[in-house]
Amino acid sequence: MSINRASQETPVTGIGSSFAAGKVITVDMGVFPAGKAFRGYVALITAQISSIASSAATLTLRICRDATGDEMVVSDVDNTMSTGITTATDGTAQWNLGTYVGLADGDDLHCFLKTNTGTVTCDFLEIMWSPKALGGD
Repeated sequence: MSINRASQETPVTGIGSSFAAGKVITVDMGVFPAGKAFRGYVALITAQISSIASSAATLTLRICRDATGDEMVVSDVDNTMSTGITTATDGTAQWNLGTYVGLADGDDLHCFLKTNTGTVTCDFLEIMWSPKALGGD
């Protein structure tokens, strides 16, 4: 069984308390051959966060098949951010999804984040996935 890593490593600033199409984090899942539809078991998603402001504590994740955030493949799921040991303005949120995700075409997952309050910057978002369920044959 293979475990794959896909990530988007361009920071997205000013993520606030509502989803915004202009703050989409598009992750190319790296399916081969290029153009083939993504179908896989999404195990873990990690968001590295910086510039935590105004008491932001929770991140909500939504994953869509479209860049405008209207066609969800994973509906809203919350996670409390863990902040750094030496600074409370850096942190991480993780979602252990353990679910299959399939697209009709293409291999881009469009991820959206929102806070409970305040703003954050998402420095990178990483998706760990496998063609089969972890522990499966």
